Amino acid sequence: MKKLLTLALALVMLPSLAFAETRPISLFVNGIDGEEFKEQPVIRDDRLFLPLRSVLNNMVFKIYWDGKTKTVSIDDGTVEMTVGKKEYYARGQNKTMDVAPFILKDRTYVPIRFLADGMKIPVAWDAKHRAATVGEYKSAAAFTPEKTVTYGNVTFSLPKDWEKQLIITYDHNMITFYDKKNYDAEKDMGRIGEVQNIRDPYKIFVPKLLLYKGNCFYTFLTYSSDVQVVDIGNKELSESYTRSKELVREILKTAEVKDDFNEADRTKVGDISFVLPKSYRQGVGAEVIDGKVTFYDKANHDLNKDAGIIGSFQTVKAKDLDGIKENFHIIRCKENACLVFVYAEDGKLAKEKDPALQKAYGTSKERVSNILLTVE
Repeated sequence: MKKLLTLALALVMLPSLAFAETRPISLFVNGIDGEEFKEQPVIRDDRLFLPLRSVLNNMVFKIYWDGKTKTVSIDDGTVEMTVGKKEYYARGQNKTMDVAPFILKDRTYVPIRFLADGMKIPVAWDAKHRAATVGEYKSAAAFTPEKTVTYGNVTFSLPKDWEKQLIITYDHNMITFYDKKNYDAEKDMGRIGEVQNIRDPYKIFVPKLLLYKGNCFYTFLTYSSDVQVVDIGNKELSESYTRSKELVREILKTAEVKDDFNEADRTKVGDISFVLPKSYRQGVGAEVIDGKVTFYDKANHDLNKDAGIIGSFQTVKAKDLDGIKENFHIIRCKENACLVFVYAEDGKLAKEKDPALQKAYGTSKERVSNILLTVE
């Protein structure tokens, strides 16, 4: 836990205002991280331009280039455009872009809206976090679904006999995939990665796969950053890990993410602003208790005002973070002072060992972990 908190602290201590304007643009094409591309997006005249060939090559489009006329033809003439001109042809219609494409370092760049309007590809531009998404990872998997499972807000299909290859765990709103052979050889080894909700893609320092771009946060598979094979020289363990990694990628092509969040549901309690979805309000409550903005489970709290407390916000000096005994989530740090959400140590229920109240509390706690991603 301490390692995770140390990493979280390092992330939130990054300069945010000036840095946000100069940091690289995050690009995801059909879920694939654009850091792997040779050409990167650029911004000109307040417009986002993407490297056309890098993007479309990763979406199985055929591209033809006429150097004499500087014309690009896509999919045997289905779409045609000329560098320097706003006018283009798409599926039997003449259309116009708001800005013209250009060439930079021998590569053609087009405005992101061209992909949406001309190519009919879903795109999104998150200006706040400088992240562009083109297409989606969801597609047909290379297996026949045997069963469907849901963890938190993520649902996906599993193939027959999947449990012979994988171990799946769920804790603290995080789905973790393991290779079974390596896990069985040494507990906690064989970790492939975690599916989790993250607000800012740029603050992920490990390889990642974008599963869903939501209204208030992103859902990623973040890969393990270190070697998770018990004995790298053991062919059986190494090959099993590789097979499991491929299987996880196929499984997540079926992933559906339930997104209840919308900025229209943003509210403020005390001096803390956050999004509280309408679908959460029956179960999750928020108010100032003992001078602290506190989240609680309503089912328990309505029966006993001392019960159902999930946690509260506190301002703590950065040097004092290690002194917090309970689990906590760092919201932000500025000038060595950190806003943190400290989870209640015991999670007191209104009636001990009551299954319904235990379930209600667990659900509310899960939901609060997503709400915390929206705090401003």
